[in-house]
Amino acid sequence: MIKDNLQDQLWHALDEKKVLEFLKTEITGLTTEEARKRLDEYGPNELESGKKKSKLILLMDQFRNPIILILIGAALISLIANKLISTYVILIVIIFNTFIGFFQEYKAEKSLEALKSMASPEAEVLRDCIDFGGCTEKRIKTREIVPGDILLLDAGDIIPADARLYETVNLEIDESILTGESMPVIKNNTTLNKELTVAERRNIAFSGTVVTKGRGKAIVVNTGMNTEMGKIAQLLKEAEETKTPLQKRISKFGIFLALLALIVSIIVFIYGIVRGFEFYEMFLFALSTMVSAIPEGLPAAISIALAIGVNKMVKRNAIVKKIQAIDTIGAITVICTDKTGTLTTNQITTREILVENKHINITGVGFTPDGNFEINGEEININEIDTAKLLLEIITLCNDARLRQHEINGEFKWEIYGDPTEGSLIVASYKAGIHKDVIEKNYPRIDEIPFTSEQKYMATFHRNTNNKIKVCVKGAPEIILNRSHHIMSENGINPLTPELKKDLLEKSNSIANRGLRVLAVAYQEIDPSNLESWKENIIKEKSELMIIGFIGMLDPPRSEVKKAIEVCKKAGIKVKMITGDHRLTAQAIAREIGLLDKKANIISGFELDQLTETGLDEIIEDTVVFARVSPLHKFQIVRSLIKKGHIVAMTGDGVNDAPALKEANAGIAMGITGTDVTKETADIILTDDNFASIVNAVEEGRVVFNNMKKIIKFLLTTNISEILIVLVSLIFLINHPLIFTSILILWINLVTDGSLTITLAKEPKEEDIMNRPPIPIDEKILNRNLILNIIFIAAVMALGTIALFIYGYANQSLIRAQTMAFITLAMFQTFNALNCRSNTSSLFRLKIFSNKSILYGVGISIFLLILATLLPFFQLTLGISALSIIDWILVIIVSSTVLLADEIRKIIRNQIKKKSMA
Repeated sequence: MIKDNLQDQLWHALDEKKVLEFLKTEITGLTTEEARKRLDEYGPNELESGKKKSKLILLMDQFRNPIILILIGAALISLIANKLISTYVILIVIIFNTFIGFFQEYKAEKSLEALKSMASPEAEVLRDCIDFGGCTEKRIKTREIVPGDILLLDAGDIIPADARLYETVNLEIDESILTGESMPVIKNNTTLNKELTVAERRNIAFSGTVVTKGRGKAIVVNTGMNTEMGKIAQLLKEAEETKTPLQKRISKFGIFLALLALIVSIIVFIYGIVRGFEFYEMFLFALSTMVSAIPEGLPAAISIALAIGVNKMVKRNAIVKKIQAIDTIGAITVICTDKTGTLTTNQITTREILVENKHINITGVGFTPDGNFEINGEEININEIDTAKLLLEIITLCNDARLRQHEINGEFKWEIYGDPTEGSLIVASYKAGIHKDVIEKNYPRIDEIPFTSEQKYMATFHRNTNNKIKVCVKGAPEIILNRSHHIMSENGINPLTPELKKDLLEKSNSIANRGLRVLAVAYQEIDPSNLESWKENIIKEKSELMIIGFIGMLDPPRSEVKKAIEVCKKAGIKVKMITGDHRLTAQAIAREIGLLDKKANIISGFELDQLTETGLDEIIEDTVVFARVSPLHKFQIVRSLIKKGHIVAMTGDGVNDAPALKEANAGIAMGITGTDVTKETADIILTDDNFASIVNAVEEGRVVFNNMKKIIKFLLTTNISEILIVLVSLIFLINHPLIFTSILILWINLVTDGSLTITLAKEPKEEDIMNRPPIPIDEKILNRNLILNIIFIAAVMALGTIALFIYGYANQSLIRAQTMAFITLAMFQTFNALNCRSNTSSLFRLKIFSNKSILYGVGISIFLLILATLLPFFQLTLGISALSIIDWILVIIVSSTVLLADEIRKIIRNQIKKKSMA
């Protein structure tokens, strides 16, 4: 037996004898000795851990930020120049930013560990058998299971490895966590064709899936990383971490700032040496210039802006795991979403009844028994239609599920015990006031024929009040119709003619073509003496059932999804449904939520397999629904969209979504129904599993990006004005000393700016934020208009500051002049913060108290400035002195001109825009 051949075998296409031969095992299982040898050969049945970054590596990764590298350089230069205070301040900034990034990211690589938790801790196998009658059933740790083991499966078991079924009794398995299939899958041991998707391999039990009904026996064929779950784990290891748009923009912006600082400082240094200044003096001056060009508070400001965005998103039911992802979500152009549990409730709901040629719709979603019965949109009393009432009684009696209400954290929630499909029928009856516990007392069950995948129907027998036996039957429409001789209609009981039977089958197919699962419901009364003969007759299609009607069921869309998709369309975001469910079901849901239009395409996983990579790229834009897809397909779809230049968000809750979530620019997991795998892999987790919360997240992402541009504009006006001040003083004020020392620049860049940048991060959203197209991936932080705006405001600030320095130096001392220049520039920034609240709207049109934080920030900034000029400690450290009342009045008058200047700019800008639109 060759180890590497196991995962390449099409086990579903081999009969059990060939499987046993290939694996060199017996139906009686392995011996303990043989199992030990195979454990050594194949390794433990567990998933391999990916290569994780150590905490040290994660910490070192934080120093890749270009601005952090610039600050490190500035700190080294300050240390060489013996500017210890400047060095300490810059180091504090570096440490602060480094640890913010580290603590946000150090838990990001836990996907594979979470995937391990999906495995069942123990499983039941056959070991050490002499013959079949003397077999020993053993419970062993799942990691000890090997190929060739014989698994014993029962309801509630989590399947520990991929296994070929060879014996099944009413076996149903929930594979939604692997394939996205919303309904439990009926399993059998029939040998199948070779070309089948994972979801269609009905004779295979897959690792990590759950037995919901029945029992079975199976031969283990693949373990560990060779299972379908293992292939997903491998995809997780291969998926690349993509850089967020913010990381790319900040990286480019940091390089720009580094070059700007370097070029300006070199020009200043060379110019000073040429003019005859001392080398050491010009070195210090060039250092001050470099400090001026670097917004030391920018990394902290961005981190704080993102953190504020994160907190806002938490309040709107979205938890951001990776802080940079908040910017990415604001830039997304495509949302790839799973259907089951994401667009739908993942709770099968009975939606339609067909009786007496009447189509009766049932409102309500999920297992909560709230809803009405309607015909053509008008509410009816279902109990007034005798046939409909009888149908609901039959599906309640012919049913093994139970509906129960529980109190959880002060809230009452409804839960289904048993098969979810049968549970949906109980819920429908409950809406009509028919309760299972009550009706079973009136008609106690005395016998039953359980549902099997071969017979495709279920029958129960109940003692009636007239000494007859009430037979209640439900099953596949074609099966029930072939066993029925009569039909109950509004005119009474009529013969079921071939023409009428054909018409009923067409109506049943019509319901099925809308994506609903259809069951036929039938009834008959028999004498107790005829019970056994009746059982024989139904098998031979000789029973004389009376067809009552049909039931249509569906995993319905969440109520809020349709509106959320409409908002996405207005925001320029495409939504694509990617599901493992059937094509017709996916199509029905897509139509109901407004996802499909005339131009939209639907494609299946089988069709995807026929496409080349180039072929997928060609159809990806116009395809809206992908049905019957595998985890690999999801991964390929996301990768194709990214290749097309899209910023892709992938939503999901099952293990099958995890690789695509990691490959996407932004992975969004469901917090309630999501597995540990998706939660650990995702960038964002929705705490309410509400698709509408994605829209909220997009909105907050856009607000964060807008606010960051306001912050950058605010910070750079200070830095550019400082550069202008340095250059002007060097070129034109030859006989004057330096206007600023580096410590004063650091105060302005960190203290004054720091108290105001946070307040700009709290600016509320602009009204049209979700009517704009997505933020382009190549959108620069600084565009032409913003650069011109910054230069204009910086020039006003520089001229005002230089003017008051010259005034102070001519009439008072150097320290007083430097103090006036320092306070003036700081006050300029305080007023400029008010300008930066909007790049287009007048300050006087904005609501003053819509952002109370900025008012507090202005007050704190002014208070700190006054404190700095009055307290001896600050006077000594900063090299400044107190100002007179006249000096303060002069400073306020000059610095407030920046408000007037920007108001004039906004008026001119808006007038030009109006003329261009006219």
